[in-house]
Amino acid sequence: MISDAQHCQILFADIKEFGSRSDHAQLRARSDLYTEMTSAFTDELWRLCRHEDRGDGVLVVIPPDPALPMGTLFTDVLPRLEDGLGSRRRSDPLLRLRIAVHAGPVHRDRHGFAGHAVNHVFRLCDGAPLRQALDEAVSDTAALVSDTVHDAVIRAGLPGVEPSAFHPVTIQVKETRARAYLHVPGDPACALRIARESEPAARDGRDDARHGGVSVSAGHGVHMDGAVVAGGDAHVTMPPAQWRRRGRGAR
Repeated sequence: MISDAQHCQILFADIKEFGSRSDHAQLRARSDLYTEMTSAFTDELWRLCRHEDRGDGVLVVIPPDPALPMGTLFTDVLPRLEDGLGSRRRSDPLLRLRIAVHAGPVHRDRHGFAGHAVNHVFRLCDGAPLRQALDEAVSDTAALVSDTVHDAVIRAGLPGVEPSAFHPVTIQVKETRARAYLHVPGDPACALRIARESEPAARDGRDDARHGGVSVSAGHGVHMDGAVVAGGDAHVTMPPAQWRRRGRGAR
């Protein structure tokens, strides 16, 4: 029987390079994962949540509860998780985590959790920006936060949450294309660099469409009705009707 959906926060933590480990190392990594997660949430908060094992990670569903306000994940839980992983940096196997955070209606049946919100948090965790962040960061966690959570928690500027540490990226996984926000604790430069690398093409396309301009490339200076395109690439802005009409006479 499927339960009525509850609007919950959802966190998924996935162990980096889990599949490349031996069976023994996988079992140890799983044990370490749960040790670090319960420490980061604290025993009391962990009991308030529901969790579902995913083999190489854990899904944590955080029901609406006054004891766990929306901002707690970002002010308390994720910083404690990063600190805990950092303190065991020399352990074998090394434990590094990709983390995705979303919020939305969550269904539960006798098999576990389901619904579009649950699917979405898995898509976030599979996104290329998050994978790249954990590959390149000096920290042991990287987090990708959905647009929904960013609007409700991050952009709201809750005490202890710094909006400038979350950088917009676009993810494309299977049928999902979505905006999300990348956060790399202890390595903000990494998050900013990846966001800038992943967005410029989309930004350029939007800008040209918005202004009605035309992009011109030339190996030398070119004159266009008094405007000068000098030294190569340039953007010339004029109403589309004008550049279409005038283009017929330009040779």
